[in-house]
Amino acid sequence: MTDHAKEWDERYASSEHLWIAEPDPALVEAASGLGVGRSLDIGAGEGRNSLWLASRGWDITAVDYSKVALDRFGDALNARGLHGQLIDGDISDVAGDLGEFDLVIIANIHPGLADREDLYKVARSLLLPGGVLFLIGHHKESFGIAGPPDLDRLLDEAEMREQFSDFEVIQLMKVVDVSDFGHSPAPSLVFVARKPKTSDTD
Repeated sequence: MTDHAKEWDERYASSEHLWIAEPDPALVEAASGLGVGRSLDIGAGEGRNSLWLASRGWDITAVDYSKVALDRFGDALNARGLHGQLIDGDISDVAGDLGEFDLVIIANIHPGLADREDLYKVARSLLLPGGVLFLIGHHKESFGIAGPPDLDRLLDEAEMREQFSDFEVIQLMKVVDVSDFGHSPAPSLVFVARKPKTSDTD
């Protein structure tokens, strides 16, 4: 087990629910405009976004390196009579076995910039041509209010435009969303974009 996995297992084990149960409102809005398909939730945690998608008929796959979180997610699926593929591991290690998806979710993951760029490359490679990326995370304007204590790990609009310059931007906006347990409401960045149908960047 990596140090990160151990740390997150301990965080999840310290609370009955580390995050609120409701899906991100921006995800609900974005997915409601799509047909049902295959979705991948990177760093899914307790699964609030994928649980909502599964309840709408999506074929969900979720990856997280906290077994405690995934066990909790699996219990929630079973309680609702829903199904999904839950994978305990790092997305970089398992991506090659997953195939491609109509929707890839990166919700509230805040590695440093170099690791974040690697994450973007993986997400891009896992999207079908014409597939949609949904990303939400703490905006740089949330610095000192909520989220990571390092400015480098926060997001802004310029980064999204640069990293996905060939994607069709559906939505790029700053929102003040529902706050999780123990967090103050703070600006988040929502980015929804469609991978080009043909691309020479993969």
